[in-house]
Amino acid sequence: MNRFPVVFITLLLCINAYGQVKPQVFVLTDINLVGGDPDDRQSLIHLLWYSDELDIVGIVPDYWTGKGYEACLMGLDAYEQDFEDYAFGTRGFIPPSVIRNNIMKSENEAIEKLRELAMNSNDPLYVLVWGSMTTLKNALFSYPEIADNIRVLTIGTGVKYGPKDEVAGEKCDVVNWNGKGRNEIFYDPRFKKMWWVESNWTYNGMFEGEGPKMMFQKLSKYGAMGRQIKDVTKNHDWAQYFRVGDTPTVTYLIDPGHNVNDPESSSWAGRFKRPFPEERPYYFTDDNGPIVWNYADPCQTWHNKTDMYQHNKSTLINQRADMYDQLLTKLNRIYAP
Repeated sequence: MNRFPVVFITLLLCINAYGQVKPQVFVLTDINLVGGDPDDRQSLIHLLWYSDELDIVGIVPDYWTGKGYEACLMGLDAYEQDFEDYAFGTRGFIPPSVIRNNIMKSENEAIEKLRELAMNSNDPLYVLVWGSMTTLKNALFSYPEIADNIRVLTIGTGVKYGPKDEVAGEKCDVVNWNGKGRNEIFYDPRFKKMWWVESNWTYNGMFEGEGPKMMFQKLSKYGAMGRQIKDVTKNHDWAQYFRVGDTPTVTYLIDPGHNVNDPESSSWAGRFKRPFPEERPYYFTDDNGPIVWNYADPCQTWHNKTDMYQHNKSTLINQRADMYDQLLTKLNRIYAP
């Protein structure tokens, strides 16, 4: 049998719209169907809209008791409908069956798959964490050698701060919503050289202003996936906008003007800084700009928390309109009659 067509198609699936090898992404998400934030379900749709630019090699719905697997399948059903209705397969999008096979059904399966991918790839494996870091912590503690072969991007995993959150507003040591497992990784000396971009407060730039509300209305016209962006918020009056707060981890990788090897340059994900260049040479987190900020002990500069929070968000907001414009341009192309 002539295997050339199969090999050729496989190669095409590994090359993005810019003629580059697609970044491999392994996603851990607390997506669920038991309440919570519709952000996670919107973020899955946002990710799938870029499956022609990313090689999605794993999705881990690690809110195992919250019907996370079922929530992933609902998002994938919308993707599959658009894939068929709009001939996504001719545009380099990953077949739905491939993505379905890459949705993990248990933590153990996820850990073993992560190890296999990390140890057998010649290209960086990007691990995107959209929720608790517990599964990643368990993987690293089981197989510490993978730390040298992965690049980690996390959302909201450090110190918590929100202007409406009385618990965190005045306290400097409250762990963020997604911080479970974070400190075990951060303070373990085995992982000081791990490549890690931690968006602690910067990702909040996805939420602010009229832009997300306008995008929310515009996106609903783009097939089943656009309708799902809106439908998942129907029980959340406060969330009637394009939240996708987890996907700065995605936009970091698909910004065509950004060098993925340089977190300190501005991108659609915001701007990050290497606060401990000698001790942690590949660790990056929210850029402080002109704000005085003690990264080693934020409590020492907590009086600057509001300025720091606003500056962090601004580094993403300043890039957001361009990301929106390019997303709409893309959707107009792939959903053209």
